[in-house]
Amino acid sequence: MRRALTVAVAALAAAIATGPLGAPAVLAESQSIDAWVEIATPQPGAGCFVDTSVEVRSSGGGVEGAEVVLALSVDGGGEVLSSERALTDERGIAYLGFDTSAASDGDKTWLDILVNGSYIGGRTIWVTDGACDGASSLLDLSGDVPTIADTVVETDTEAETQAAANGGEVIIPGVVAYQQQRPLSCEYAAVAIATGALGQWVSEYDIEAVTPLDANPHWGYRGNILGEWGNTTDYGVYADALVPGLAQFGFTGNSFYGGPADLKASIDAGSPTIVWLGLWGDQSHDEYTADGTRYQVTAGMHVMVAYGYDNDGVYLSDPGTGSLRYYDWATFEGMWNVMDGMALSISW
Repeated sequence: MRRALTVAVAALAAAIATGPLGAPAVLAESQSIDAWVEIATPQPGAGCFVDTSVEVRSSGGGVEGAEVVLALSVDGGGEVLSSERALTDERGIAYLGFDTSAASDGDKTWLDILVNGSYIGGRTIWVTDGACDGASSLLDLSGDVPTIADTVVETDTEAETQAAANGGEVIIPGVVAYQQQRPLSCEYAAVAIATGALGQWVSEYDIEAVTPLDANPHWGYRGNILGEWGNTTDYGVYADALVPGLAQFGFTGNSFYGGPADLKASIDAGSPTIVWLGLWGDQSHDEYTADGTRYQVTAGMHVMVAYGYDNDGVYLSDPGTGSLRYYDWATFEGMWNVMDGMALSISW
């Protein structure tokens, strides 16, 4: 059974994580949940997308807005073959699945199930020469997971209303919900969202065309943009590497590593701000360029656009789910600190 990811992620809910540079990651309170996971077949053929539903309940009721992640990996190897994330609906159910295209007949793989960034269980998936569905498998799981004050905010007007009720609100108008077009194009999609709010939509394809490729994500895009999310081989790009491309479209990008005060100052200035988040907790390791330059990569890294805040939390546009979201400050900082508070403020 694969443990490299599951043990580390399970520890996220049990203790305060420490960021790569020693900054503490503050986590929200936890809640006890029960989850029922129905997998179309635990023995799919290679090249299948296996439909999976996850129902999350707490205190007898469905948990709406919980983030569910499925990650299929080589058993014992840690290589992520497929990953998908979705939010539970008003009944507490998320509909998603996993893809066996990167596996071969006879492979033994392991499916991780995470809720709100915390590992709650999994099972072996044998890849066969069989069909993509058949005798379904039902898992009955439970555990303590972070209580994420994460809701889908339907419109920026709704965000303004909610923020006013919480007090201390600042909302940048014109931010839309937009879903990235490729599995690993979240950074480019975030640029589109941020620039669109400022009046000139720079498409994810346009910013990609002026961003170099490089194994070091500080210098360029790392890996294959069509790869599986969650890996560190096919990965993405960091703030500094996006700045020159933004300048070609007339925008100023200011990359920084900060905390809530820095993020608030950026939003106060009217600048939509891309933030790098560790959705799976601190799954980081260091790598080195040929000249010895150290850089960090983090499994489960994702970006969103912060466009507002109030006394209680942060408003974000998430290109991964194509929705506007809201996290309480403690939960947001827990994910942001994994990436050392990396951010990119965008302005004219």
